[in-house]
Amino acid sequence: MTWKKKIKKLLPDKVVYGYEVIRTVPEYLKALNVKSQIPDIKFYSDEETVSLIVKERKSLSRFGDGEFMWMSGESMVSFQDYSAEFASDLTLAFKSDNKNLLVGIPHGVFDSSKCNLYAKMHWRIIRANFLSRLVKFMDVNRVYSDASITRPYIDYRDRNYSAKIFDLLKRIWDKRDVVIVEGEKTKLGMGNDLFDNATSIKRIICPAENAYSKLEAIKSSIRLNVEKDTLILGALGPTASILASQLCDEGYQFVDIGHVDVEYMWYLRHAILRETIEGKYVNESGVKTCSDVYDNDSTYINSIIDRVLS
Repeated sequence: MTWKKKIKKLLPDKVVYGYEVIRTVPEYLKALNVKSQIPDIKFYSDEETVSLIVKERKSLSRFGDGEFMWMSGESMVSFQDYSAEFASDLTLAFKSDNKNLLVGIPHGVFDSSKCNLYAKMHWRIIRANFLSRLVKFMDVNRVYSDASITRPYIDYRDRNYSAKIFDLLKRIWDKRDVVIVEGEKTKLGMGNDLFDNATSIKRIICPAENAYSKLEAIKSSIRLNVEKDTLILGALGPTASILASQLCDEGYQFVDIGHVDVEYMWYLRHAILRETIEGKYVNESGVKTCSDVYDNDSTYINSIIDRVLS
């Protein structure tokens, strides 16, 4: 039996990844035959990225395949509607020349050697289908961070590697006052100890979907409620990528932390699939709802300093 036939036999007909993009086995096999010209892109190591965030108070804006599709003018089924203004703001954030802003792109597009089979499939397809989109926006003279630094578990083979990166990430908020800007169904840190080493945790609650429509209101809330020496962590999809850039320009430190809480929960559970998590919306699980288990939790309620929902 050839290796291609083995893949067809072992894998399901369809694999669901982020942004609800359906990846099929035939797509993967087709992608294996695509000879993509990979540009020479320079990356900071994860340790260097965290060091720059901690020691130099740099912000981080992360971009994945979905962001590059939007930036290229393509709409898709997602939790964020497309508009020309939205695409423009994403592009401006990605091309920002603010020295205090780190820009993250997926290192897995260029090297997926640490990843498991599913993730290797994903990145090979991304390389085949989206590399041309990435290249037209990239600056070969820039050093990028790995956008997947906040996703160190589900795509990787080595649990020790995951533990190392989670410990590294915890340095970012160690002994810092933190404001989390998140979707109303995200609830970062609830049900785990991920942020226990922060001095304090406050929250600004935003829409779970189409958060970009409230961009100006979210920025107004941050200006009103957050001191500039406070660390802001954003978990708000592509809107966080934009906020990180725009607020960095205003002198805030904003780190687009993305799915780190979900990844940490999967890590604690030894999950092997992108499964649901009680009380938290996990778009990659394919389930559109979540329970309200944390909605009346006193710790959660008392951490909320503003809601930007309507």
